Amino acid sequence: MAIRNRNLDDGRLGEILDELVEGQLSGVASITQNGETVTFRGPAEIERQIVAVEREIQRREDLAAGITRRRSFVSYPRTSKGWH
Repeated sequence: MAIRNRNLDDGRLGEILDELVEGQLSGVASITQNGETVTFRGPAEIERQIVAVEREIQRREDLAAGITRRRSFVSYPRTSKGWH
């Protein structure tokens, strides 16, 4: 179950990030949000949620500062034809 980051205010989002990092460091695989306990399957899932929360915090900071970030994608050919 993922934590719904966009529904939270900035203060609570920071608290959740702190709880996730603390849980990751101490080996605890669950946190409580709004009276509901979220249990993670493993360290990789906790890490993904930490990255998602950090990304949401960065998005909000960029929005407040008027910064627009666009993702660019680069594709590379997957064939060896023509490449020597």
